[in-house]
Amino acid sequence: MSFQLRKIWTVDKTGTLDNLRIVEDGLPPPPPGFLRIKYSGFILQHLRAHTPGLEFSGVVEYVGEGLRKEEWLEKRVYGVTYFGGYATYINLKSSYVRKTPDGWTDQQACAYVVQGLTAFYALEELGRLKPNQTVLVHSAAGGCGLSALSILNKKSAKVVGTVGASFKLDLLNEKYGESSNFSFILRDPSKNFEARAKKALLQITSEKEELFDIVLDSVMGDWFLPNYNLLKKEGRLVLYGSASLAPNSNLHPIWNAFQWLGLGWKYIWRPKIDPLKLMTDNKALLGFNLIHIYEHEERLGQIFDSLHNLQLEPPYVGHEFDFGRAVEALTLMHSGKSVGKIVLNVKH
Repeated sequence: MSFQLRKIWTVDKTGTLDNLRIVEDGLPPPPPGFLRIKYSGFILQHLRAHTPGLEFSGVVEYVGEGLRKEEWLEKRVYGVTYFGGYATYINLKSSYVRKTPDGWTDQQACAYVVQGLTAFYALEELGRLKPNQTVLVHSAAGGCGLSALSILNKKSAKVVGTVGASFKLDLLNEKYGESSNFSFILRDPSKNFEARAKKALLQITSEKEELFDIVLDSVMGDWFLPNYNLLKKEGRLVLYGSASLAPNSNLHPIWNAFQWLGLGWKYIWRPKIDPLKLMTDNKALLGFNLIHIYEHEERLGQIFDSLHNLQLEPPYVGHEFDFGRAVEALTLMHSGKSVGKIVLNVKH
């Protein structure tokens, strides 16, 4: 089998989106146990690698030795890779690939992987979610937030979700507005967030609870300490992002120096918690980055299978772009004006 010519988005150095460019290279034949996948689409992530990208969907074009062709060849699949996902083809070990469920589009399939695994790991593995618990979910209209809501709906949890813009409430109320288990509020202003979150929870709990068993925090910043205060005894605050400390536009390292200084100031003065206070308050603070689990193939497979067993609804895809419009798509992602996942479609 010959090399396959493909296109990939690469980043020469991190900084602005101007450093993102398309190059062509030759993809060698897949080694034993690997599949060659012809992309249908992939999901955007922040640019933190030379060849970014973690999740994708597509069709198996070639099956490596040791795998059964009848099981994989020409099957629609989705999967997760350790970066290198902004491409038109990829070789990947079969253990990181799953078949796309019947009735799902390719866009839904690639939007499912990382956000689903992240939400599941945060709630089930770290949060130790139990039925009917109370949960606060930040950025509820984003990819991970919507996946978390889907899992929590299965568990009959009482959920307060937050968003950063009022137009995002429309999507959430459309999906969950008729349920008595959900309430959604604006995240700002942070000064009275604690009181507003308690009020929202009181409206959906029969026992008039004001505090949460689990808080999922992908924002941090001014909401970090209120999140901690909103926990019950034995509650768990799970951190998996810091959107308030990230730029919301394509900042140049020189021309936007004051904006970068402002972010640096926020980082230096970010809220902190004394570890001794955790013991006194009997609360847990947990953080994770799912990419580290990628190296533990068996562990990742177990989480994959547990997530699949929940039989969640297809994820919500809010925006689609063609392969060549990655810069435009990333600009939207950084703006905070997107809902659901942003997919880049690959046409051959």
